[in-house]
Amino acid sequence: MNILLYDFLNSYIQYDLVHYLEKAGHKCANVLYREGVDKYEDEKFTARMEKDLDGGSFDLVLTTNFWPVVSKVCNRRGIKYVSWFFDSPPNLPTAECMEYECNRIFFFARADYERYKALGLSNVYYLPLAVNAERLSTLRVDEKKYGCEISFVGKLYESMLPAMMSHMDEYQRGYIDGVVKTQLQLYGGYIVDDVITEEFSESVRKRYRQLSEKAIQISRMELAWAVASHVTHLERMTLLSVLSGRHQVKLYTFELTEDERRILPKVEYCGSVDYLDEMPQVFAASKINLCPVLKANRSGIPLRALDVMGAGGFLLSSYQSELAEYFYDGQECVLYTSLEDAIAKADFYLAHEDIRQQIAAAGRARIQEAFGYEDRIEALLSV
Repeated sequence: MNILLYDFLNSYIQYDLVHYLEKAGHKCANVLYREGVDKYEDEKFTARMEKDLDGGSFDLVLTTNFWPVVSKVCNRRGIKYVSWFFDSPPNLPTAECMEYECNRIFFFARADYERYKALGLSNVYYLPLAVNAERLSTLRVDEKKYGCEISFVGKLYESMLPAMMSHMDEYQRGYIDGVVKTQLQLYGGYIVDDVITEEFSESVRKRYRQLSEKAIQISRMELAWAVASHVTHLERMTLLSVLSGRHQVKLYTFELTEDERRILPKVEYCGSVDYLDEMPQVFAASKINLCPVLKANRSGIPLRALDVMGAGGFLLSSYQSELAEYFYDGQECVLYTSLEDAIAKADFYLAHEDIRQQIAAAGRARIQEAFGYEDRIEALLSV
């Protein structure tokens, strides 16, 4: 097949996706579009895409995540559009354009697939993410640079929720506090979308309007995301703070705020790492790799968890239903169901190297067996 790909977000999976498409004999035109694009209406990008399509005889267009602006062009021109989400939840306010016949939309999280399937869409599919085990098998690890007891690679998700709450009334602040405290205790369950209702969101907007006619009017989706990211932030900060008081902890992320540095004085801040070369070395050299999953991801196995195991690292992740479905907890990875559980398991597995190494090896074998790109690409192109 002759495939036109667009990469809008510097997608982590783009390199491996193109590699395996070409390995399977497909011809790929991979466009790195870095000019910013409106997801729904973008005249500049639309003109660029029309020109790209005119310049070649393409069988389909492929992107990571679904882009309505791409779907509109494909729909007009009658060309198949395949998209594969690597984000959960999808950052789309509506299902606009998803119903087009040209679309084949794949979700890595089953909960997202079921949500959109329930809307009556017949062109949505479930497909977990994949790992380039071939690339990771040739990894040369700098143990001296990246070795440590515990590492975490990822964002801390600083949220706008505290700023939003500062303008709410007492009842609204209390309600949000209750939601946050409850969600913090829940692993494998997500209540935010159910309890941050449109009615509650409208009451917040009304409160904002009372304070100022020019106040920002946040949507229910924006408020729910702020709550979910705040809960994730609190979990990650607490986990790192407590564990760094007991063990060596390295944090690989973007710049920390002053408050984060103050709360995490014992954490070794190491900056960000490159996905293809440095990140796998961190996973392979760390005795334990933390993976507290974003709370808004209801079920899916995040790419980070797969990459840890694919690099031969030991994965300690918050409970996620699909991780528990595809991997044997305690044999191929280790899942925790509370902060106390995470701390106890970190203590245990640092003290039992032989068991830890057996689990890491079994996790890697499972990745090589069931999470390769070859099967995923066949699924993407077969419908």
